[in-house]
Amino acid sequence: MPTDAQGLRAAYGVPAFIRRESDSELWRYDGMSCAAFFFLYLEGGAYRIRHAETSPRGRDMPADPDCLRSLIVPSGGAPASGPML
Repeated sequence: MPTDAQGLRAAYGVPAFIRRESDSELWRYDGMSCAAFFFLYLEGGAYRIRHAETSPRGRDMPADPDCLRSLIVPSGGAPASGPML
């Protein structure tokens, strides 16, 4: 999983939604069967991921690895974000 905003965009493309606050951002990616939420905080001039969750949640953790993998943008492909069913 990426650790910063640049890596997140490279892996998942443009988020479906971004909420900005003074020193943090929430990025949401929507897939066909799940959504991922990345919580980024400003550290040393760059936004770094501090927490990730999915809906539905993972079995033993807040983020379901299968959901996160399903949202990765294939090389040269379109963003994974799309309407959830």
